[in-house]
Amino acid sequence: MEKKQFKGWGVLAAAFILSFIPTAIMSNCFSLYMAPVCSDLGFSNTSWSMVNLISSFASAIGAMVIAGLYQKKNMKLMMVIVTVGTGLCWFIATFCTAIWQFYILFGLSNVFMAGLTQLPISMLITAWFEDKRATMMSIAYAGGGLGGAVWSPVISGFIAADATGWKTAMIFSAVVVTVVMVLTALFLVKRSPAEYGTEPYRTGKKDEKAEAAAAAKSNAWIGVSKKTATKSGAWGFMIGVVIFTGILAAGVTTHVPNFITSIAQDGGKLQGTILSAYSIVSLVGMICGGALMDKIGIKKTVLGAVVLVIIGLGSLYAYSITATVYFAFGYSVFFAFAMFLPKVLPAVIMSKVFGTKEYAGIYAFANLFFLIGAALGSVLTSIIQGIVGYGLTWVVYMVFAVLLFVCVAGALKGGEKLQEKYPEGDEVTVA
Repeated sequence: MEKKQFKGWGVLAAAFILSFIPTAIMSNCFSLYMAPVCSDLGFSNTSWSMVNLISSFASAIGAMVIAGLYQKKNMKLMMVIVTVGTGLCWFIATFCTAIWQFYILFGLSNVFMAGLTQLPISMLITAWFEDKRATMMSIAYAGGGLGGAVWSPVISGFIAADATGWKTAMIFSAVVVTVVMVLTALFLVKRSPAEYGTEPYRTGKKDEKAEAAAAAKSNAWIGVSKKTATKSGAWGFMIGVVIFTGILAAGVTTHVPNFITSIAQDGGKLQGTILSAYSIVSLVGMICGGALMDKIGIKKTVLGAVVLVIIGLGSLYAYSITATVYFAFGYSVFFAFAMFLPKVLPAVIMSKVFGTKEYAGIYAFANLFFLIGAALGSVLTSIIQGIVGYGLTWVVYMVFAVLLFVCVAGALKGGEKLQEKYPEGDEVTVA
């Protein structure tokens, strides 16, 4: 039987587009709408911030629902449906005049958009790449950072045109996302290699003996069901992984701009420079982090990343004491380089620990805890810095970084035990 051509490179392109277009345009640039919408319609910033909260939990709910649909239904058709649904919500939002209308529309929009962001990216890369999975995951997610740099000035330009420029920006976003993603879904998205008569990507040529010996250590383990996964000892550690990752990402990044400006007292000039450097370094870190996971393993890579996080946080602590600008840049180098963790780590470690059998459902459920961690992080930073100041707050976050590594090590150990107990996967199938 003739071996069919590997189609995973087109799938990788689709994953990159998912990150570069809907993720970058509608998620990464969403914060640009707060000021113009509030100014035009007379909303308070506090009332608008509820849009972000509602959207976050709507995304988590949407991911759990859509994960099942993507696994059981025609993925191409379902992606077209969620694309059209997302685009319509954004278009209708331009007619809204009351804040509750935005709550409903963007809540619904994010239910749909869960099928266009992290969930399908993780599903597709996990299905099509056994080897170099973390590298491919990082390449796909790098599209979000690159897309943010490309689309942010475009969206800002529309918004700045006039008082209702935000409406033009939303319509533009809806049209671009709808057109590009419908075409991507139809021509590039392919749920799994088995459906196309081929196999996942594996590097090199192995003889049968070498292949069998490597199988136990590879990403090819079929894994366990969601029921078995969530009842295992590894699950508690995995929840710790995603919660601490969310806390570190949101708790630090959302407060650093205010922290830097509160010390520099320069109207935000240093903040802008720091964030620009952060964006560039984090994009490089995204690519390198995934490659390192494939090269030296998840545990060693996370250990290195945690060390970088601690150095970055130490730089912020030093800046709080000395107000020396060079220390502030330590954050935009060391901490930024480690920020492949929020995107790549949960996606890769989930398949390593629990396998690919019910990956989408397990990943979507765990993502809820990531969002809880992110929500907690921002609030926690406000509380701690209000009591002891920003300087000691960064020391507390160093402890969180260490706890993240402990949870990663525990989850990987639990995954090894699961693989020993269910070498051929468990027999339970749960929706």
